[in-house]
Amino acid sequence: MQNVKLKNGRLRTRALRAFVIFNFTFLISLGRAVDEFGDITVEPGAIYTGNTFHGYAEIRVVMENHSHTKTHFVTLVYPNQAWDNGNSIGRLARSAKLEPEAQVVVSLLLPPLPAQGDSSIRVDVDNHHEGEVHAPNANNHCNNYSGRGGQTTVFISRSLDYDVVEKVFQANRGAFTAAMATGAPDATSARGGYQPTTWMPDTRRGAQTNWLELDYATPQTVNRIVVYNNQAPASASSVVLVGVSGTNLAKIPMSSGSTSSSGSSWQTEFTMTTTTEPVKTVRLNFGKAQPWSISIDAVQISGPSGSQWASDARASSDNSASASSLAPGANADSVESLRSESAVSDWSETWLAYSPFDAVVLNAADLGSMSPAVLGAIGDYLHAGGNVVLSGKTDLPASWHPWRKQKLRDGVNYGIGFGRCFTFDSENLAGLDPQSVQALREAARESSLYWRSLPGDSAAANAQMPVVENLKIPTRGIVVIMLAFIIVIGPVNMIYLNRIKRRTWMLWTIPAISFATTLLVFAYSLLREGITPDTRIAGLTLLDQTSHRAATIGGTAFYCPLTPSGGLDFDYQTEATPLVETGYGSGTSREVDWSQSQHFQRGWVSARVPAHFHLRKSETRRERIQVINENGQLQVLNGLGAPIKSLWITDANLNFYKADNVAAGQKAGLILSKAPQTSEKSGANGLLHDISFAAHPDGLKENSGKYLLPNTYIAVLDGNPFIENALGAASSPKRTKSSAVVFGILETEGKP
Repeated sequence: MQNVKLKNGRLRTRALRAFVIFNFTFLISLGRAVDEFGDITVEPGAIYTGNTFHGYAEIRVVMENHSHTKTHFVTLVYPNQAWDNGNSIGRLARSAKLEPEAQVVVSLLLPPLPAQGDSSIRVDVDNHHEGEVHAPNANNHCNNYSGRGGQTTVFISRSLDYDVVEKVFQANRGAFTAAMATGAPDATSARGGYQPTTWMPDTRRGAQTNWLELDYATPQTVNRIVVYNNQAPASASSVVLVGVSGTNLAKIPMSSGSTSSSGSSWQTEFTMTTTTEPVKTVRLNFGKAQPWSISIDAVQISGPSGSQWASDARASSDNSASASSLAPGANADSVESLRSESAVSDWSETWLAYSPFDAVVLNAADLGSMSPAVLGAIGDYLHAGGNVVLSGKTDLPASWHPWRKQKLRDGVNYGIGFGRCFTFDSENLAGLDPQSVQALREAARESSLYWRSLPGDSAAANAQMPVVENLKIPTRGIVVIMLAFIIVIGPVNMIYLNRIKRRTWMLWTIPAISFATTLLVFAYSLLREGITPDTRIAGLTLLDQTSHRAATIGGTAFYCPLTPSGGLDFDYQTEATPLVETGYGSGTSREVDWSQSQHFQRGWVSARVPAHFHLRKSETRRERIQVINENGQLQVLNGLGAPIKSLWITDANLNFYKADNVAAGQKAGLILSKAPQTSEKSGANGLLHDISFAAHPDGLKENSGKYLLPNTYIAVLDGNPFIENALGAASSPKRTKSSAVVFGILETEGKP
């Protein structure tokens, strides 16, 4: 007994010592998080740690001036040292003025290009280099050189059960493993062939004895089982129910079940007398059936207390080793789940900080903890095309203003701008209906696939959105000039100087002729293209006239005979994605400064090389159209800020009206017309899918009825008031091609 006491005493002493060391180390690490530079302290942070593949990555920096009398100017530069590998961010800077005893929070927002460097932020105080601080989450943005987009990325609030949410979205993690048979069915029948989201035994082993065991989180009595297969069920297999006591409660031949099929999937249903003991485990025995004929997606048990899906699984073997050959697309569908490292009250107040995420998952308590600015930022993210998942009973913030609503079995799918907000009354996402789970996965995956579908280099971008008619080098003219140069500098020069007996003059005639030829080539190029840049702007804007919210997805392109010295200026709310290659060694380093605007300084536009950008933004706008009834004749007043070339509009009863060539600020009559025959009403998202970010309006005349919902309209504009010309004063209206397609939602008093 004494030895036991001594031993316990030593254990307590060691535990206490470890506790003291841990807390001391932790406090030191906290102390290092804030760096001091004279009067200034700098504390960088990020709301997540992990990889992101599109959008803008945020580093938030808290700076404080501890002086009681002196004002300081602080400039942050990231990275402190850049490696400049290919198209990348070589310098990201932001300056701020700190009054005495002031604290400022600034965001360093990294555009969607990699930024390889020393993982440090340079700190300059009053134009003097004072040192560096470590950049959190450094070098984790857009560093996948397999192309734009990468994995689907889900951002999870820290108030949620991370493992549960991750399992909801991780449809393809560990292809063909036993874990793929847990949860609700998630295989895509349209895909055909082997499904990476199902369990399959090792196909390399041949005919071996195979089995799958599934555990259920809450043991329950069972009177019904449904087995979801992606191969025809093997008749020799059986289902064994194991109770909480470990005894086998029942053994059911697979052939005794009722099997139905849809597409490439089969569901086998078994009904029985309610078990006398709660079931903890279901075991599927397949004997020596060929492994390639076994593919289990999910197993559901039901009883008087309800239904549930398996929460854990193990198997005789799995086919993950063959995943790359049998399901080469499995890796492309994987999900990067990022847990928030801060409470929602400390989240960013700019929507660009959420732009890397294909879905953001919250609960009702999170909404109550958010400041109005953070709520507004999440709303802007939704309007610009993001996805939000909200668990727990709550009302949506009024500022989000959904304009479309679709019922789910256990929730609601709201349309908010180009995005979707999924709300569920249940706090527990693990119990979601399979169709709801599939809807969430598809929404996040579609968002990720959109970025992968964008042009991957400048040539592909220019083919989709040409900025000038002819980008070919004037080969014929240059060849003629060079031939003339060769003839003049050679035979003509020598014959002439020999005739006048001044051969020594070749010492100055050859350089003179070369210089004159150079001037001629320059003049020829100048006369052919001039010095004024060409700009093209196009986009699709979803304009909600009720909430005065405008979400725009579009593009802009530049062709400059001379490199613009002022660079490009976008506003703080615009996400600009350069459509360029992101491989090692291709392209140039680029610079961004956020001090006065989103200023793309050097490296973004080069002389005689087209530069294309995909754009997204969400903002408050007052543009609108107004429908007026004048003496029984419907008139439309164009308040969209640009001439309307074509307009299609529907009322609450889907009566279809048309108008053409309506000048800005002017009225025109609406003509009742026969709507195109179509039962599909895909709205703004369907319109975006068909006309792309370049907003090609071709074919809208015949297909406008496919997109229009009650009290909506589509307007094709000659001009684009929703996207700024980033060249600013360096651009010319005569050399700018600007157009827009507006999908509008009418306010109540504006219905025809």
